Formats: sequence, structure tokens, C-alpha cells
Amino acid sequence: MFIKIIGLGLDYSNICKDYNTVYLDRDNDDPETTACMRKVLKWFDTFLSELLESFEYKIYRMNQDTPVDLKEIVKKRFFFYSLEKEIIAQTFILQKQGIAYSSLGDWSQDSEDSLVIQNDDEGEGVYFYCRENSKIHHWLIAKMSDCSLDEVPFEEA
Repeated sequence: MFIKIIGLGLDYSNICKDYNTVYLDRDNDDPETTACMRKVLKWFDTFLSELLESFEYKIYRMNQDTPVDLKEIVKKRFFFYSLEKEIIAQTFILQKQGIAYSSLGDWSQDSEDSLVIQNDDEGEGVYFYCRENSKIHHWLIAKMSDCSLDEVPFEEA
């Protein structure tokens, strides 16, 4: 049976529109930009807290089986680009049990009840990956029904 992984991209402009640059630069101290970054961080803190509670998930780095705190995701370094420091591509897996995966391809074979969250390499948004038509897929669509989501291809590399 073929399992399709669906990718949903969420641009930060869905959460906040009052910033003066193409992307939210974490080194920018412009009042509108910093206010937007705080709004995005607060939105994700609430959103991910609800998700973790609803599915009894914990957060893991892809290649580790020890859970990390929500604050490892909900911080400027994960979400926002920096002209000085750029952005480090990061992948987190939300699931019930700690399983370390060597690649996204490995995760996709065992993705029945989990969610991958990746940051955008240009700091414009985040990507969610899960099995198509799974409970988490439907939950994401319902929770973000007022957002403009982009369907993005899943790449196993």
C-alpha cells in the first residue's frame, strides 16, 4: 500500500502582516518587525501546545530518541532568518514515542502517528509533513482553516 506524505507550508504573513521587510530578520530591531516576531512566537507556542496536548505527542529531533522542550522550537533561531548568522535548517518530529530516524525517508515509512516540522531556509515560514488524511492532517487543516496554506512536496533527502 502506497502511503502519501502531505506537506503544508505556513507563511508567517498568515499570522502577522506589519513588518517592513521581505522576511522577519531576527537581528532587526525595528519595532514593527520585533512585534511581529513576538506575535509569531506566541502563536506557535499556543498552536504547538494544543497540538502536543491533543495528540499526546512529545518533541524529538529527527536523529534522537530523547524528547526536547517546546522552547527548542519556539525561538527566534528556529523561525527567523538572520543576515549575520543565516538560518540553520532544523527538523523536529512530534510523536508519542522516541524513535530516532536517520533520514526523512526512514520516518516516512513509519509516519503513521507523527508530524514533522521543518523551518524554511529563508525564514519565511514553516513546513508540516504528515500522512495524507491522517488524524493529524485533518487537525492541522481545521486549526489553520483561516490561514493560506501551500501544499509542498515531500522530499525524503
